[in-house]
Amino acid sequence: MRLGNRSRLLHRPLLLAVGDNVEQLGRLVDEPKDKAGQLYNGATDADYAVMVSAASGTVSDEAATLDELFSWFPRVGEVRAVDPGLLGGVARCGSGRNDQHYVTMCAWVDGISVGMVTFLSPKKRLGLPDDEFVEIRSEVEFPVPGPPAGQ
Repeated sequence: MRLGNRSRLLHRPLLLAVGDNVEQLGRLVDEPKDKAGQLYNGATDADYAVMVSAASGTVSDEAATLDELFSWFPRVGEVRAVDPGLLGGVARCGSGRNDQHYVTMCAWVDGISVGMVTFLSPKKRLGLPDDEFVEIRSEVEFPVPGPPAGQ
């Protein structure tokens, strides 16, 4: 399975991290329905990998859930609100560094899901990948049929 122009990446330590993220996200939703995660190659030489993790269920307080999610990653700073895209909810992106990579993390929460897209790079990214985040989210999350959000 591909994500845009990215192919799956097999890297055991990072796949384990994706699995851990998926399990943690599953704890943020009530009445969990589904969980998923995958690791992909970066789109350019500037990106090493992209980690995608998500869980579906019921979310009663979107902002508080997003606060909790970012509290798990104290090395991710400069967190700011970003456009969540057509699927709605709330979203934020931030950046930081772990022991091996520069990290840019974007996360969303809406009434039925919570997820994160983490970009790992050998060099610090210039700016945050707002549009890229929305594009990836729209590829991995499918809207539920029914009335538009807020109705």
